[in-house]
Amino acid sequence: MGLFPVLFESRSRDRATSGLDAYSDFWYGIAGAGTATGVQVNEKSALKYLTVFACVSLVAGDIAKLPLILYRRANDASKERVTDHRLYDLIHNAPNPEMTSHAWRETGQGHLMLWGNFYNMIERDRTGEILYIWPLSDPGRVSVRREEKSGRIIYSWNDGRRGLQAKYARDMFHVAGFGFDGLTGLSMIGLAREAIGLGLAGEEFHARFFGEGTHPSMAISIPPEVDLGEQEAEYRTRLKETIGGLKNAHGIAVFPNGEKIEKLTMPLVDAQFIESRDHQKTEICGMYHVPPHKIALHGANSNYNNLEQENQGYIDSCLSHWVARWEQNISFQLLTAEERMSGLFFEFKLDGLLRADAKSRGDFYKTLFNMGYPLNRILAKENENPVEGGEQGYIQLNMIPLNKAEDLAEAQIDKGSSQRALKNPGEARSVVIRDRIAKRYYPLVKNAAGMVVNREGLAVKKQIEKQRKERAESSMAAWLDDFYRDLPDYIARVIGPVFESFALAIGEAAADEMGIDYDEDQMIRFARDYIDVYAKRHTSASHGQLVALLDAGLDEVEARVNEWSETRPDKIAANEIVREGSAVFQAAAFVAGLATVWRIRGPSTCPYCRSLEGKRVASGEAFVADGAEIDPAGGTGPMKIYGLKAHPPLHQGCDCYLAGGI
Repeated sequence: MGLFPVLFESRSRDRATSGLDAYSDFWYGIAGAGTATGVQVNEKSALKYLTVFACVSLVAGDIAKLPLILYRRANDASKERVTDHRLYDLIHNAPNPEMTSHAWRETGQGHLMLWGNFYNMIERDRTGEILYIWPLSDPGRVSVRREEKSGRIIYSWNDGRRGLQAKYARDMFHVAGFGFDGLTGLSMIGLAREAIGLGLAGEEFHARFFGEGTHPSMAISIPPEVDLGEQEAEYRTRLKETIGGLKNAHGIAVFPNGEKIEKLTMPLVDAQFIESRDHQKTEICGMYHVPPHKIALHGANSNYNNLEQENQGYIDSCLSHWVARWEQNISFQLLTAEERMSGLFFEFKLDGLLRADAKSRGDFYKTLFNMGYPLNRILAKENENPVEGGEQGYIQLNMIPLNKAEDLAEAQIDKGSSQRALKNPGEARSVVIRDRIAKRYYPLVKNAAGMVVNREGLAVKKQIEKQRKERAESSMAAWLDDFYRDLPDYIARVIGPVFESFALAIGEAAADEMGIDYDEDQMIRFARDYIDVYAKRHTSASHGQLVALLDAGLDEVEARVNEWSETRPDKIAANEIVREGSAVFQAAAFVAGLATVWRIRGPSTCPYCRSLEGKRVASGEAFVADGAEIDPAGGTGPMKIYGLKAHPPLHQGCDCYLAGGI
């Protein structure tokens, strides 16, 4: 028989007969339904299990802190905030004179995650308008039924002071969790009673293991000539007081009867105790759809580099369905049909979750601003006052208005601009447009690259951990071969759509610059060929690096994938934006029978790229041959070229571009 059944069976019998401390009376008494462990669990007592409390308080707090706004939908699909409606003040600020909206929603979400229902009594004035919303404190006492004759839904409960109360659905606001009848939700604690009971029993066992010595640490042999007689009970009590429990762990015991001591040990890990406790915690997280890292349970698959994705998963899999329940029930039960038809609806602002992370908000707003998002709309998100001129969108072309970018680019042609070597109006406009497209796609490429790099890192580190446990480093090379054999398909699925969309945008700009027909189907075929080549190039580079590091040991391999997660997505985005943009432009030019010309950005460009300025190539030619060396004046020495350079980039960080030529 395993460790836990014996302990739990013994503990249950002891509780049934001895009525020990108050803490135990609460759990093993009549406070809730019994479980196989002997622990009594109900919706309130379950909060004593810290994993339940952490999940409930986390989700309830997040739902409570999200701004909840009343909007009116316009015919053009835009929406405006409505603040002069009575319900706006009730829902957004205070549903009754005794509670804030935050406290009300936090309480309600707690009820939903424990009992599966949140019940409220609606108080109306003489005209039928809603005055206040009062939550019922104990959802467990509420019953919901449908009257046989009228078919109306009626709620009844006993509030303990005024006795039995009953209200029709019109005078109740009820948010129901998951259920089967469409009227009430199921108690989540009732569904998980056994799992919670097991977790509570494990926590008490852990406490008693250190506090009372649940597992005997020694055996004492008494000489046969010693007869304790009636003093045996007192002897055991004094023995426990002398050497039992954590406080006596390092004390000295003196035995007057010639007793012999045999030391007993029980490693907790060998009993799978720690693993069992972790499993119970993770199981509760699964019930609530809360990622374990959100309540400080960090496992092997949680790290700084994938927490952003895990946080997004928390919103998608956990918060979003609760948000939808609140929004729909408030709009359906508290707004009239006429008000809903007029376009009124309640909606949570999920971007409120960004308020705790200034860096994330700053990056988000910076991206919006660079895409032409008006400054005043960004200020409104931070509850700041608008500024004069803030309704105009801008792009990063010397921070000029979006509708002036093309005029300025043409004006720079004859001014010898130090920023760009622009030769004709068509090229000027094209570079402005291509740069704008590149900036918009940069974060998308980086994000897709991050997903690929993160998948590599997690898989490699998981295999390293397995190798360490099995002490079989020799099989790591074979595993890498198998893993990277299948990775190109994944890369194509993740990065492919972004690369294809970017190619179509650049291809259209290139066709416009050179005055040629734009063939979208042909560009799609080219983009997919490029994606296949990139996937193989990425896979070959990753596989080659890791295999080369195997001789140095698994620690070096792990360090390399950790380094990738920090820096590689940015490098991929910076390099591929230039590489694919150049490849697409060149493909469009060659199909039209034109040549391409190497262009630099200005005098700050490196000497190696400046040496290629103005060089022209036709289809089948390259700007630099494989194995050639470039050694311009002002450089730091010869640059050896590996592989044909048919288009930029020449080196990492290169931002040169191509123009069309005859």
